[in-house]
Amino acid sequence: EDIMGLEGAMFDEFLESIRVNVGSCCRMGWLDIKTDITEGPVPDHPSMAFPPYLSASLLAIVRTRAQVEQALGNKLRRSEGVSYQHIAMATVAEAVAEGICAQVQQRKSTLKVRQADRLANELQFLINTLRRYLKPETLALVDNTRRMLCSKAGRGGGIQ
Repeated sequence: EDIMGLEGAMFDEFLESIRVNVGSCCRMGWLDIKTDITEGPVPDHPSMAFPPYLSASLLAIVRTRAQVEQALGNKLRRSEGVSYQHIAMATVAEAVAEGICAQVQQRKSTLKVRQADRLANELQFLINTLRRYLKPETLALVDNTRRMLCSKAGRGGGIQ
């Protein structure tokens, strides 16, 4: 009983550290880069690459999964009836989704139409990728943020 309590406390501490640390992956630095749309697409142009904030976020998710898999395998957390791996994946996915939405909200007044359009597409990718790990509230947050971006990009009320 004491060991189970200690195990629970340590795993909860691990989950909280994931939630706190994954926020740094969600910084959207490419939005600060000035682009000249008259030059057209350039292969090394930052807007043509896979977004670094998504790469870092997905890498954090994969890293978390590997750490938990290595340490605990597919063991179940009896108190919740769910695998530790699923709990960790859900925690990091939630943190990534919430962090990205917070970044978008912070910058929404300065977003240009093309940036809003691209971010809306990226959020749709995020929804499709993380759907099974997100709580309904977080899924709604991401979708509402995506709809706001669609609207800002001029896509008929946020519908794709």
